[in-house]
Amino acid sequence: MLDQGHRTRDPEATRAAVLEAAERLFAEKGFANTSLRDISTASGVSHPLIHHHFGSKQELHQAVKRRLVENYAQRFPHAAKAVNRPLNLGPELRRLMAYIGDNPMLLRLCAWTRLEGDRQVWPGEPNMFETIQRRIEVSQRRKLFRDDLDPKYLTIMLMGLVMFWLDNREHFSVRFGAEMNDKDYLRQAVKILERGINITDAESSGADPTSIDEPVDESDE
Repeated sequence: MLDQGHRTRDPEATRAAVLEAAERLFAEKGFANTSLRDISTASGVSHPLIHHHFGSKQELHQAVKRRLVENYAQRFPHAAKAVNRPLNLGPELRRLMAYIGDNPMLLRLCAWTRLEGDRQVWPGEPNMFETIQRRIEVSQRRKLFRDDLDPKYLTIMLMGLVMFWLDNREHFSVRFGAEMNDKDYLRQAVKILERGINITDAESSGADPTSIDEPVDESDE
């Protein structure tokens, strides 16, 4: 543990110690159940010094979120800056899977924010989403992706495919067996995304795909 004098001389080390402790505690206990006193004890940094570097607990919470999001760009700098290149679905999904899957604290913190009703946009999140969205738009302009798809929704779907799997893969392994794995899930997800859902016959005939006969349960009537 760093002594008080060294912390004063090395503000970056102080900030890192506080952020690491805060990330772990927020992920374990949530925002409401974590106090600055808890973070001070866990980090070995005094309460006043935490205030000096981060301000309020809310501002520290935001700093933790920002660091988690910005770590993606640090790990994959070329992909994070490639806003003018087409999106390659397979590598992009693998990057997201690797980044989020290797950060269990990120998943836990996401779960807590939902449980606590925190609907704020995470710092840095718009940049991450915008990069993927702009690359989808490039793919559409180059006729690589269908142009009838909304890039925003497609971006959300890509993130959702990864987040849902990582949130639930342990449950699915128990439910369906240990053969369930990231590689096979990604392979199938990429196939579906690349090929799309084929409703060509309905589209070519001018039919409304939603009008296709479907069995109706009593509860639907």
